[in-house]
Amino acid sequence: MMLQITRVDIVDGQTLDIELSNGHLILFDTRCLPETDRSYDSLWDLELLPRPHTDGQNIFWQNGPRIALAEILGWLSEQPAKNE
Repeated sequence: MMLQITRVDIVDGQTLDIELSNGHLILFDTRCLPETDRSYDSLWDLELLPRPHTDGQNIFWQNGPRIALAEILGWLSEQPAKNE
């Protein structure tokens, strides 16, 4: 079975609380999105993000940007461990 997003909420204004089909939770700070991708500009301009939607493979905002689960997992794998 392919990993899917089952729920997405906003935690502290800029952090996404993402629940996956395997039960794992991801706290993803949208301020870590690549600044080179201009499609995320509208998110950075907001103090408090509107609640996003999901289709299982993407997180998206109505008339706004879309973030793929594969991209999020890729960015997380690039992050150094906190205790290094």
